Amino acid sequence: MIPPFDAEAWYLPQGLHAATLDEIEQRFVVAAPFADRRRIVFDAFRLWHGVVSTIVPAARFWVDGGFITHKPWAAPSDVDVTVMLRPDDLNNLSDDEQQRLDPMFTRIGPPRQQPMSGLVDAFVCLRGDVDRTLYWREHWSTVIDGNRAQLSGTQKGFVEVKS
Repeated sequence: MIPPFDAEAWYLPQGLHAATLDEIEQRFVVAAPFADRRRIVFDAFRLWHGVVSTIVPAARFWVDGGFITHKPWAAPSDVDVTVMLRPDDLNNLSDDEQQRLDPMFTRIGPPRQQPMSGLVDAFVCLRGDVDRTLYWREHWSTVIDGNRAQLSGTQKGFVEVKS
């Protein structure tokens, strides 16, 4: 369940919060500012999530970015996702599945290429890789203000969706 925002905050309280796609849609599309733009981003995310989940059913999706806030100054341009995969899930993919999965993730470039025409910004993290897991947990906990500056001493939450 997605917790309420703290008083005066436009972001989730610190921590990893379990959520369903329907809960994300209700909280961050229907009940959020810039709902029209959020609908476009969310619909792309839902389709993308479905494709990745079909290929790797045990995937866990850490969802974050401006999409998982109610920031009042701008609509989100995309949804940021880290897909937590077990090494065996990747190693057991067929060649065809690997080829279908590869374009579902962001290529840093140059040029940078994001799936779903840039509406999803997605990365892979292997479950069990402590350093990369800590990196993504810290990265998704960072609060960025309307001037693109990090709010020091402040951390926010993000959500996890299971396939």
